[in-house]
Amino acid sequence: MVDNRCSDECSALDLRHPDGRYRCAYVDDRILMPSGTTIVAVGFLLLAILVASSIFDLPGSDLTVTPAPTESAITAPIANQGAEPVMGLSVAFTPGAEQPARQRAPMPTDPTRSGAFVAPDIQLSEAHWQGLEALPLTLELKRKLKLPLDLSGLLVDEVSLNAALSGLQAGDVIVGVNGRAVDNLKAFQEESRRLQMREQINLTAYRKGRLYTFTLSADKNVGLAQVETAPMIQAGDIMPHPYRGPCTSCHAISPNKGTMPDPDLIILPPGPIRQGAQRPHRDRGPCAACHAIVP
Repeated sequence: MVDNRCSDECSALDLRHPDGRYRCAYVDDRILMPSGTTIVAVGFLLLAILVASSIFDLPGSDLTVTPAPTESAITAPIANQGAEPVMGLSVAFTPGAEQPARQRAPMPTDPTRSGAFVAPDIQLSEAHWQGLEALPLTLELKRKLKLPLDLSGLLVDEVSLNAALSGLQAGDVIVGVNGRAVDNLKAFQEESRRLQMREQINLTAYRKGRLYTFTLSADKNVGLAQVETAPMIQAGDIMPHPYRGPCTSCHAISPNKGTMPDPDLIILPPGPIRQGAQRPHRDRGPCAACHAIVP
């Protein structure tokens, strides 16, 4: 039976029977729309599904996407979010996740590149000019060589060619170039740049408590002093000297050997000798232990 109580509502919703009369939502005093109890039950069911997905990590339940890690260029600042730097190499981290193990930035695959790491503020370690080799006069060297601690200049490590002809000796400390004081390799190179077209210049050096002036001459011009850093070292090399700060302050770091072995330390295999030949040295055991014996 139809309840007239809903005639206004049916008229507003334009719910009609096929015969044109308004269709009432109340039939036999029962509501055809979902009851309040049904809606609450469905709500509890959806809540239970959400809780279960968060606990058991159901497939498709993760609605967040973790950004992929990005790697910085080798020369870029360390992106380690407060961690200690790893040999100055860029480290990539996944934002919002636990920091993974540190990784070195990938080395270039171009065979024409060394893949070495060179710090932008790497220190110079020696200079070469007309046969002299000069080193920074550090506090460690002053103490070892018993030089005045307030002495500033460049230590002459070795001399040859025109530097030897000028009278300079290993152990001298260059304190001036043509009357201008120099106390570091960069200043030394800049003075050589200023004077490079001259045929001769004067070097003032400290030796055993006194200052001497030496004239450095060249056939055409003295040219520009060349500077370099400490030798390149291989990643993981053992430190051969007392701690002097980070290795990258002085050395370039290479994935491979950066220097050739000293040829004087390379031992060539002994050549073959004839059977019954006279021994050229003292008895060192059976000749066949080292030599191939030929008839």
